[in-house]
Amino acid sequence: MRVEGAKRLSRQLKDLPVEVQAEVAKTIRRNTEAGARLARQLVPVDSGELRGWIFTKYNPGGLTASIEAAPDTAAAQKKARAVEFGRKKGNRGTTEPAPYMRIMQSHLGKRFRTSIKRAIKKAAKQAVSGG
Repeated sequence: MRVEGAKRLSRQLKDLPVEVQAEVAKTIRRNTEAGARLARQLVPVDSGELRGWIFTKYNPGGLTASIEAAPDTAAAQKKARAVEFGRKKGNRGTTEPAPYMRIMQSHLGKRFRTSIKRAIKKAAKQAVSGG
């Protein structure tokens, strides 16, 4: 998933007080793990291989994270992409798309944004009130 303005947002998050950063990092981790669980539930299961491939990746500090559909090998990336978007041409025939990552993104996107806003407000109130 590519978020527009992610670099700018990352810089802004780093400028926040430490208390706010900790609260936002906790919320990001919670939402990212929820997204990975949902993607594992939505993935079409033939051999269970795709389900086992879904994992989360966090940058240092925990202010950015991603949900990955497959390991970084070319074969795994091709297979995950073929399932998500389908395959129209190829030596193995055609397949219809069976999206699971896009459905997860659309389902959790608004909830994720709302929880980040709530975490920032909560941490800011705690920082101002001193407790």
